[in-house]
Order: sequence, then C-alpha cells, then structure tokens
Amino acid sequence: MEHKQVLAGLYPPVAYDVGGEQFLIQCEVDGRAFDRLQQKATAVLNAISPEESGSLLVDWERVCGLATDLSLSYSERVNRVIVQLNAVGGLSIPYFTQLAESIGYQIVIKEFSPLQHDLPETGDLVQFRQEPEENLIFMWRVTVGNGDSNIVYFRAGNSCAGEPLVSFGDAIIEEFFRDLKPAHTYCYFAYSS
Repeated sequence: MEHKQVLAGLYPPVAYDVGGEQFLIQCEVDGRAFDRLQQKATAVLNAISPEESGSLLVDWERVCGLATDLSLSYSERVNRVIVQLNAVGGLSIPYFTQLAESIGYQIVIKEFSPLQHDLPETGDLVQFRQEPEENLIFMWRVTVGNGDSNIVYFRAGNSCAGEPLVSFGDAIIEEFFRDLKPAHTYCYFAYSS
C-alpha cells in the first residue's frame, strides 16, 4: 500500500475534508516522501551483506580500505570486498591458497631459501640483482594457474620509450596479495596456462 493512502486514512474525517483537493495533494506529496524513505530504508537493510548492497557497495569498499574501481563488474567488486572481509590474517601457504580459492583462483606458492641454495630461476633473478642474497630469504612466488594475465606488448607508435617490451598481470589477485602479505616480504607473480 502506498503511503499516501495510509496518510489519508489517519486524519479524522470530522476535523478534515478528507476528500478535498488540497488535502489529497498534501497526502500525495507527503506519501511520496515516505515512499522514498521506505526505499532508502530497504536499501540500507539490504546493505547488511555486500552481495545485495547495490549502490551502497561503495561504503563496503570504503570500510574495507579498497579503492572503488568502476571498471570492474559488480560481482568482481563484491568478491574483492568478501576477500577483504575474510582476510582475518594468516601467514601460512595454506591460508593464502585458501584465500585465492575463495575468489576462484588456483595458485601455487613457492618460498625460496638462499640458505639451502634454493633461489628463483635465473630469469627471475635478473629483477632482483640489486638485492643482497640474504634478503632473498623473504621472497616468494605465486604461480597463478587460471588468472587473467592481461598481456600487453610494446608496439611501435602506441608505446613510449622506457616501457617494458611485454607486461602482464591480474590486478585482482596481485592487489590482494600485496595488501595482505607480510610487510617484510617480497611477493612476485608468475602465470601459467
């Protein structure tokens, strides 16, 4: 039932002209205000969970410390919020693996140990050649099996000097790992098909 009908029924017919034009116009105006208020209240009630929060998803992102990225679909944005909410903390490989699986990624994590002469492959080490070997103990690689690698190649006319010949990465999984990894570690990503 619309609020204008409820409002019209609240006034005593002895004191008010409930059929009068001005009275009905006032009930219409007030009723629309209450209808909008009811819609907003329902939206706030639905916002108790990120999946059904609608336009209030930006508030979930703000509370979780996530930047609102409107280039992502609604479901991708909801997944980012859920991952952030589920991220109660942990430092173990199973924790990060389970976290990635919760948003649909299959990953393998490899920790390196220079003390046991277990280092990244030679091609990977090139990017770390400035690092002392003892710092490599805090490095780990996440191999993403089903990520969207978004490969971008250097193209004459479209690219500028100084850009890499090829760049790739899945922004969603990489952003979460960078946010949740221990601060003293370095995490890099590899993609397999």
